[in-house]
Amino acid sequence: MTVADDLAGLRTEVRTLIAKWDFTPRCDAWLRGHDESFSRALAEHGWIGMTWPAGLGGSDRSNLARLVVTEELLRAGAPVAAHWMGDRQIGPAILRTGSPDLQRRYLPRIAAGEVTFCLGMSETESGSDLASVRTVAEPAEGGWRVRGRKIWTSHAHRATHAYVLARTGSGGGKHEGLTEFIVDMAADGVQVRPIHDLRGDHHFNEVTFDDVFVPAGDVLGTVGDGWRQVTEQLAFERGGMERVLSTYPLLEAVLAAPGAAGHAAAIGTALARLATLRRLAWRVALALDTGEAPVHQAAMLKDLGTTFEGDVNELAREVLAIEPDPAASGAAGLLAEGVLAAPGFTIRGGTTEVLRVIIARGATGPRQHDDSGLRAVADDVLAGHGGDPDPEPGPVWTELTGLGWPGAGTPEELGGSGGDLADLAELVEACGRNTVSTPLAETGWARLLLAASGQALPEGAATVIATGAGLRLEGDRLSGTAVRVPWARAARWFVIAVGEELVTVEAAAPGIDIEPGANLAAEPRDTVRFDGVPAAARTPCRGDVLGLGGLLRAAAITGALETAVAHTVAHVTTRHQFGRPLRSFQAVGMTLARMASQHTLARTAVETAVAASRESIDLPRVAAAMVIAAEAATEVARGAHQLHGAMGVTREHPLHLATRRLWSWRDELGGPRSWADLLGTRLLELGPDGIWDWITADIEEEP
Repeated sequence: MTVADDLAGLRTEVRTLIAKWDFTPRCDAWLRGHDESFSRALAEHGWIGMTWPAGLGGSDRSNLARLVVTEELLRAGAPVAAHWMGDRQIGPAILRTGSPDLQRRYLPRIAAGEVTFCLGMSETESGSDLASVRTVAEPAEGGWRVRGRKIWTSHAHRATHAYVLARTGSGGGKHEGLTEFIVDMAADGVQVRPIHDLRGDHHFNEVTFDDVFVPAGDVLGTVGDGWRQVTEQLAFERGGMERVLSTYPLLEAVLAAPGAAGHAAAIGTALARLATLRRLAWRVALALDTGEAPVHQAAMLKDLGTTFEGDVNELAREVLAIEPDPAASGAAGLLAEGVLAAPGFTIRGGTTEVLRVIIARGATGPRQHDDSGLRAVADDVLAGHGGDPDPEPGPVWTELTGLGWPGAGTPEELGGSGGDLADLAELVEACGRNTVSTPLAETGWARLLLAASGQALPEGAATVIATGAGLRLEGDRLSGTAVRVPWARAARWFVIAVGEELVTVEAAAPGIDIEPGANLAAEPRDTVRFDGVPAAARTPCRGDVLGLGGLLRAAAITGALETAVAHTVAHVTTRHQFGRPLRSFQAVGMTLARMASQHTLARTAVETAVAASRESIDLPRVAAAMVIAAEAATEVARGAHQLHGAMGVTREHPLHLATRRLWSWRDELGGPRSWADLLGTRLLELGPDGIWDWITADIEEEP
């Protein structure tokens, strides 16, 4: 049995249990839907603590398997709050840093649904500064005495145990001397005061620990090493789909709404974001399976995911056009739940500002890339050749042609260089990263289109006219006008989609007139007039013309995004204002973090589209990649120029070589709205269940 088959079978089992259970789906159910009997039913199936060793109550399953279970529960708005903290966070922390005795005493009982946890982290005086905790633990005979208060402690009135972060040392910095404890909520000195949220629900509490005794064996990990441990632990808290799917029941109501098709572009944009965030969560789970603590990736997922959760409310308001009603069932009630819960989305588990500090530190840290693969080879070839485009390809194009780059992905028997689509996409991305403009993407695009029909393209630069609008075939002669054609003046061949055919035309044929034009990056975007031009060849079109072009354009955008972020990191690191490097200012860090997250999201979307298109172009995945890449282009370019200040609005700094390309490429091939509309229209035809299957589809990527 393959991994994919195993996960598919597991998904079916979870859906079967959910279908048998009587509960009302609700938004934010993982925090508000508390049903101990439902949690015990999951435990009976081995779905709590499922990644833990079987000898400790677990099921020896992967984090990918856990992701499948949790996302199905979240999609359904199931009442999972009773076991959520123990399963998601505390159990893995015990397994990672707890003593063997602690593991034996707690993990089997968490997995059985017998022990439930609340989190004692936040304090009234500390706000989001977790390291400034004032709760203290002092040594006592046989253990520790804990004194202090914790707040916003969900389900403390129901939990059997609490995780508590307390200060055990006073020396050194505020990150030193912190220790993690497991506290029995039935112990003497524990007091719980209820706090009601905006909806009026009681899940929040203030917990007071008044000289509470904690046995020495209930220290989690190493005394004084709590900050390092809790930082790693937060990857479990922030890296799951509960940071993305809190409002999914409301989104599903939007997808099922009778008027949804009239909002296809807005829905397509939302689904592109959701699918990419889910892929990012998949990668976090993979990292956990290899023993990593993906702190930065988890922080990005939480930041982007909680923003998405709130945006679902706004999408629902637009599409459903109903008034939120907390007393109603159905969409109006779900909208009320979503709106009232939303203020907490970007606060719990680390505020947006705290998360972006973590992300910004990761962005300014050492960058690691493969120094032996195709990326390194491409960068070595292209280094130093970036700049404003020449209207005609020069020595760089000659070198790339000699290396066989335009034939990447095209079979050798059809005149190509072999390899696959991923190789061509990697080379196109490298051109974007090195701000080198050549007709590589267009020539490779043309070659792959013809190769899909078993045809070879003669040597020379080529370009593609993706839609034959304005063009007509009369016999074997082509007439009409095509506008904004990339690199037309440099092309030896035009490959033109006319109806169901690909028409190849030699650029030197009589009857062709080219009027030069340019995009914002000064790359050729020409008007081409055909007046009875003879076709050199005609063949049925068996490839996806628009999809292939969009995929290569998204790859180029990803490369330019990386360069814009890199320029900005270098600038804020070396540039000083008021005696401090720019990166030390919080506002700068917030912007840089947003840029880094958008680049990561775009790269994830493009890599997913490439993997999904290995056999044939997956147009919905490409559309999602174009939507995400275009949004990232806008965000990253805006942030880069803001942080570069006046320096960035001149041509004395190379930043413009990346940002002008980003502004140009995001709007080509129809622009993000047309791609979003295409995606929304395609997916809405599948219905809510089909859309969910598309979001969670297993897509294998090359290792």
